[in-house]
Amino acid sequence: MVTRGLWNLHVDGMDFPSLTNTANTVVGKWYRWFHPPRGQSSSPDSPTTLKTLNQILSKTDKFKWESVPFPTPLHFQLDYVYTIDEDAGHFTVTQWKTVNQVLHRITRKATLASIRETSHSTVDTLLNDVGGLSKHNDPSLSDIRDKTNVQHLLKSFGIKPSIPTRLNELQFQLFTDFVFTWRFYFDDTSTWEHSSSLFSALAIGILRIAAWDLEVRNMDTEELPITFSSLPRWKAPINEIFWFHKYLIVCCHTDQIGTFVATKAQVFARSTNHKGPVHGIAISIRHVVLFEIFNGNVLYSTPIPLVTNTSALCCSPGFRIMAYIFTSNRWKGVAVNPREYWGVTIPTELFENILATTMPRDLVSMAQASDLVEKWYYSSIPQIHDLKLQSFALSIPCCGKRNTSDATGVYCSVCYAWSHLECTDLSSVPFATDKLKCSDCQESRPCTSLDTGGIHQFYRAKRGRKACNVIHGGKTTNLRLRVSKPSSRRPELWLIRTHGPPPPQSVDYTIFFSETFSGLVYGFDE
Repeated sequence: MVTRGLWNLHVDGMDFPSLTNTANTVVGKWYRWFHPPRGQSSSPDSPTTLKTLNQILSKTDKFKWESVPFPTPLHFQLDYVYTIDEDAGHFTVTQWKTVNQVLHRITRKATLASIRETSHSTVDTLLNDVGGLSKHNDPSLSDIRDKTNVQHLLKSFGIKPSIPTRLNELQFQLFTDFVFTWRFYFDDTSTWEHSSSLFSALAIGILRIAAWDLEVRNMDTEELPITFSSLPRWKAPINEIFWFHKYLIVCCHTDQIGTFVATKAQVFARSTNHKGPVHGIAISIRHVVLFEIFNGNVLYSTPIPLVTNTSALCCSPGFRIMAYIFTSNRWKGVAVNPREYWGVTIPTELFENILATTMPRDLVSMAQASDLVEKWYYSSIPQIHDLKLQSFALSIPCCGKRNTSDATGVYCSVCYAWSHLECTDLSSVPFATDKLKCSDCQESRPCTSLDTGGIHQFYRAKRGRKACNVIHGGKTTNLRLRVSKPSSRRPELWLIRTHGPPPPQSVDYTIFFSETFSGLVYGFDE
């Protein structure tokens, strides 16, 4: 069996030839190298690994380094990931290990000084286990002292949650697919906790899905399948505080949210001459916290789980809240901004036809600039035409049905899933809803932790992933995440078939973030 591995390199100014061999590496940058195409490598107990390591440390030009924004994590297609950190002066090996039939990631480390001085024939003898989970698993470690209930903050935001929209159901599906697709990056908690570039990329990806700030293109892509060498390359904000769809976003760890919002966020808001209350969302990847700044005072919600061990299969409470905030029907009973003037009167049907044929990026920009377009944008499923959802299992888990848009129901105070009133034991909507729990949460609380390797481990234990049941082109089918190329581009399937031609597995939609591939590709079941 072939051993497969990849090398990460973090340099401190030493001259290592880059991928193009025309420029040298820069201080504090990440690079990687592997034997194409599958990363053939050797194990730590092989003399070849120590020889390769010493060649890299001697700055030979044998290796063609690829510049990357952050280190590549351990992937199920790899046996080992070797990381050389010249800045920190250590060498790290990350690998898989099965304990009690459960697959775990283990990390071992050695100093570069000990490697340079060793007389041993392998590096394996120098490696020491690195233990301990991140302290950010527990939301009680947040530095927020006085917390306000979420319902109060939503009311302050001008949002009155109603029955989830059709778009919300699709968003919840995309969120679980996004976490599943990039689960090895989410699982590598120690990396994104110490890499602002990876943290920002993952956070803005989640935000774009929550606000439907993305482009849907009716096209195939050459970037399938997502493999160990795939990278989340879309652009992300370089600052930890920024405006996004009229909300102030703060990116930091859970135990820093109170301090960041009370100090840096207030200073940032004043620097942009923002008038009135500031409504915002703090994101730590593990949690989200809603906040409001007004007259120097700050109100915070409790930390709400965003990405957890179960997020590749189940939508999280934190993502539900964000989707409701960005896409809620807050225009109901509210007049369109009187300052918005189009100059001409456009019939509703013509207005909708114009928007339906607008280019994706232009449509997203128009929705942010116009209250009228925004109202249309979030009350439909923009960019995907002739699509009708049949089941709402993620957004309305009580029965999965959405017959009318004005149905009476309640939100669970734990997972923020919506339930029809008739599906609960309630005869009417209670005045105080901050203590309500759905039947699932009464039996067992949803997962609130994100452990290193936890997402992939939970997926391996469950395996089953859902698709959206829809009607498209007058036909009932499923809209499903594609994880491999269409059969037409996989000749090996035609060689091994035994019962007729393989299913087409066609690609109908590809999702982009600011013209960069998001990793999400969808097709209809045949």
